[in-house]
Amino acid sequence: MPKTFPAGESQLLIDDTWIADGTKVGRVFHQARKYPDPILVADKPWERFCPVIYGTVLDAGDRLRIWYKTRTFDSVHKICYAESVDGITWEKPDLGLIEYEGSKDNNISIQHPEGIMIDGVGIIEDPEDAEWPFKAVFWQAGPKRGMCVIRSKDGLAWDWNPGLVLPDWGDRNNCMSRKDNGKYVILGRSPGLTKKYGVRIVARTESEDLVHWSEPTLILKPDTEDDAGLQFYSAVAFRYESLYLGFIERMHVCPDLLDTELIYSHDGWDWRRTRPRPRFIEWGSPRRWDDTWLFVGTNAPIRRTGQLWFYYSGRSSAHGAAYPENHGALGLALLRTDGFASMQAKEKEGWIETPPMRWPGGDLEVNVDCRRDLTQHYSTCSGELRVEVRGPSGRTLKGYSAEDCAIVRRNTASRKLGSDSHVPVFWQDGKRSMNRHQGKAVRLVFHMRDAHLYSFRARQE
Repeated sequence: MPKTFPAGESQLLIDDTWIADGTKVGRVFHQARKYPDPILVADKPWERFCPVIYGTVLDAGDRLRIWYKTRTFDSVHKICYAESVDGITWEKPDLGLIEYEGSKDNNISIQHPEGIMIDGVGIIEDPEDAEWPFKAVFWQAGPKRGMCVIRSKDGLAWDWNPGLVLPDWGDRNNCMSRKDNGKYVILGRSPGLTKKYGVRIVARTESEDLVHWSEPTLILKPDTEDDAGLQFYSAVAFRYESLYLGFIERMHVCPDLLDTELIYSHDGWDWRRTRPRPRFIEWGSPRRWDDTWLFVGTNAPIRRTGQLWFYYSGRSSAHGAAYPENHGALGLALLRTDGFASMQAKEKEGWIETPPMRWPGGDLEVNVDCRRDLTQHYSTCSGELRVEVRGPSGRTLKGYSAEDCAIVRRNTASRKLGSDSHVPVFWQDGKRSMNRHQGKAVRLVFHMRDAHLYSFRARQE
């Protein structure tokens, strides 16, 4: 049966789902590029211990909103709030909610009323719930340790219900910031599965009401390709275009370091790891604020100016502070839209052919970079891409050969194209498009030289 997909949804080339055959083309996984300076630092008395994005960034349209964890050594953990118009400069408003040293003039949004330690907050944006459109999921210490859920009308002031929902779960957990198939989802350290394997692992549980949760299912654990000391400190997951993406927070026991690895799934349960398992964000240089610990927030990447923005925690030590206080900040890393992986052809032309697909309608659009070297100027493109259209039997359709195709010689993420990351493909001097084949079974053959192909899609009319 021909594969199907909806118009307007990018089909990523992160695995072989859309590759049935090919030659002289290889897959490349790409790292996010770091903004050079921290975008949020501890500059308030109640933030003296470095802020970490064991929290969430949400796009409110006119501004970004961030919830992040911090504390001082002489007071309890806090969840603070900030917002930004441009995503770089952040304001910490006086919320007037929680007292610190005799004053409520601070940006503290969440603090346990009993003074209990809390950790790993995740914010859920829940527009279907008109009364309580925000939920917060976090871990609490003490005699009633485990995962808690609270709710809010505005994301600032919180009602502490329903409270403790998953007793005895471990202290590093994340929730999906949006429901998945109508259910709330937590990825974390199930006590039973953690005990079974004797290392930190990641389990998934889900709920329709935030109170009753499913039996946890193991979704991620170290395997025989990992170092024997590697553990999965935590993981985040989100829906992205045609699949699920996420990140493992990898804990390297010796030396004590934490970093971030890309993962992907087609159903949210069966997760695959990239090879050769590179870091998604590189550590900072020695003695920098992010040279030891890196991990991202619970949310999907923020889309800005044709790029994906990832906010991350950076720290200069892991579990034992090398300084009087653990030093760190929040950073920003950038990736082109759909830029997690590409199929690359070098100086000799290569090609990939898709399995039969039922074309949903609209023009074919591609996200491609026709540069031999991705470090050269973004508009210096010497490579090319052409597309051939075949029937399900493999025969080229008349008027849709590679020779009939208008050559694509550009980087579609060029600044001149604004925020759009795809360009349409036409045949016979623009007289033919893929829209003619709506509802028909076809195969696409991408012929490339000196080019990276990131994704393709059917343009949504």
